[in-house]
Amino acid sequence: MSADPAVPIPAATVALLRESSTGPEVLLTHRPATMAFAAGMHVFPGGRVDADDASAALFSRSAIGSDDAAARLGGDLPPDAAHAAHIAAIRELWEESGILLGEAAVTPDEIAAARAALVDGSAEFAVLAERLDLRLRTDLLQPLSRWVTPPGYPRRFDAHFFAALLPDGAEDASIASGEVVSLEWFRPSDALDAMADGLIGLWLPTSSTLQQLEHLTDPADLTRIAPGGVGDIVVDEPASDVVRVVMPAGGGVAGQPVCAYLVGQRRFVLVDPGDPTGPALERCLEVVSARGGAIAAIALTHADPDHHGGAEGLAERLGVPVLAGPGAARRLPYEIVEVGDGDVIHVGDVPLQVVATPGPRPDHLCFFDAIGGVALIGDLDGRRGARMLPGPSDEDAWASSRSRLDALSPNVRLGGHPA
Repeated sequence: MSADPAVPIPAATVALLRESSTGPEVLLTHRPATMAFAAGMHVFPGGRVDADDASAALFSRSAIGSDDAAARLGGDLPPDAAHAAHIAAIRELWEESGILLGEAAVTPDEIAAARAALVDGSAEFAVLAERLDLRLRTDLLQPLSRWVTPPGYPRRFDAHFFAALLPDGAEDASIASGEVVSLEWFRPSDALDAMADGLIGLWLPTSSTLQQLEHLTDPADLTRIAPGGVGDIVVDEPASDVVRVVMPAGGGVAGQPVCAYLVGQRRFVLVDPGDPTGPALERCLEVVSARGGAIAAIALTHADPDHHGGAEGLAERLGVPVLAGPGAARRLPYEIVEVGDGDVIHVGDVPLQVVATPGPRPDHLCFFDAIGGVALIGDLDGRRGARMLPGPSDEDAWASSRSRLDALSPNVRLGGHPA
């Protein structure tokens, strides 16, 4: 890692979906093992936003305008930058998969020749769009999330993730670039299982996006996980030795607030830092620094992206472990320290008892400060991420978990999402 933070490069990526007999499938590209960046990984088609993507010539061919593009991303980018991200998503998808989200009254051979020129760099996208008289269907992109590479990496990206449905009558996906070894369609759950079994490599933004899509049954439901307006970071102290930081973009989704908790006096355990976009994590570090303290560990109530999104990057940056419940590792592409029912987390200066509370997820935990009588209950109160498609819950286990928590008689219960 680099000592001097690199400036994040704007990027865009597309989770392309198609229907199958067993449910929606998503396209992943397999990058060569020889690549200097993301070697051997399975990723969605995508890449950096080029200066050309913000050209007036391409904006004039877009189905949406710049103000609309900014609103669709929750207002976290200026209009022209938001518009360029949409354009880049279409260009990168075309380059890497051959799927063009656009309309042109030309032959397939002409479109293939234009793609080849784009890939080999002999023509810019704006020139090819003019040549094809191309209408860019930016309206077919469904914004999903934003992921910013944490400070410390020599190469950082500020990436907006989109979803799109495979257009009717589209040609089969094809390879035209040396940056792609193969193109593979997976059900999101199958890709996550393949990662867990060591068969493919995924980065956290990719695996988290697959989690977002894992329980999608009807593509029309994509609108349910679209970003909303970017909220504020809110800091308060709801109980003794507990600082709550309301993060505005759980799982990278604007408008999906999640409550992270700093528990301690000087040595803190940070619970559920779910926002990977950066500012809310920095606010946590500022709170800790102002108290002359340090974060000793990160703990997760469960492995939904809106609760774990910022954990890996911050843990690597600080050199601290991530603690999570049994089974959580199958949805997280990094090492965790597994904790279970009855364990006590002693790394901070406020001990936290681990209480297994399956129901919302099988790996769901609560953390109980027996001295202060405070329980951090994650999603056990029934509030879930505002912009997610949760998996099936176990209602009997959920009821039993609530009874177990009641038996501890906490004075204060602090949930994972604002009321």
